[in-house]
Amino acid sequence: MIREYLRRLLILLGGLAVSAVGITMMLQANVGLEPWSVLQQGMSKTFGITYGTAAMIVGAAVIAIAFLCGESFGLGTLANIFICPMFIDILLYLDRIPLMEALPSGVAMLLAGMELLALGTWLYMKSALGSGPRDALMVVLARKTRRSVGFCRSSVELLAIFIGWRLGGQVGVGTVISAVGIGTLFNLNFALLRFRAADVHQENLAETLQRLRGKV
Repeated sequence: MIREYLRRLLILLGGLAVSAVGITMMLQANVGLEPWSVLQQGMSKTFGITYGTAAMIVGAAVIAIAFLCGESFGLGTLANIFICPMFIDILLYLDRIPLMEALPSGVAMLLAGMELLALGTWLYMKSALGSGPRDALMVVLARKTRRSVGFCRSSVELLAIFIGWRLGGQVGVGTVISAVGIGTLFNLNFALLRFRAADVHQENLAETLQRLRGKV
């Protein structure tokens, strides 16, 4: 049992590391950010905190709202909130991924970052240790408002873009590309990898603790 969880934790951490590289590339593409990154970059500029710290604050707030509305979370959810942003801050500090100055190179880096984010998300979801905080929020909103998950996601992301833009986050052609293309790219990667995300039960924290204690 312990060996199995160690294997899943390594897959989880690998997924978060790959995702962090992808997100950092999207930031350094300098052509506009995906909705949540617009908000987090805006918070970083306005409050004088790192991007990773802003991402932690947003992630913690999102999962707190979802939890108060009855949605569970897992070990992977917590790692998504706290470890992935740390990886991003380290990558930004090391400054090994250059800031793009031209639109063509920026779009190319953005697309490469999106692909890495899709692969990282596949690994993260494959570990089955908990859904992402934003996914949990969308499920809660859909349940509470009786609207589709897609409608709730679009509404929240538009709000995140507006608030982030007002705080100084970068909105541009990359924002449109990300908003339109990330979902399609995820679906394409999952299809090529023969991964059916809906068929994977994402284990919540209580289930993980029970299994480790040998109760189930």
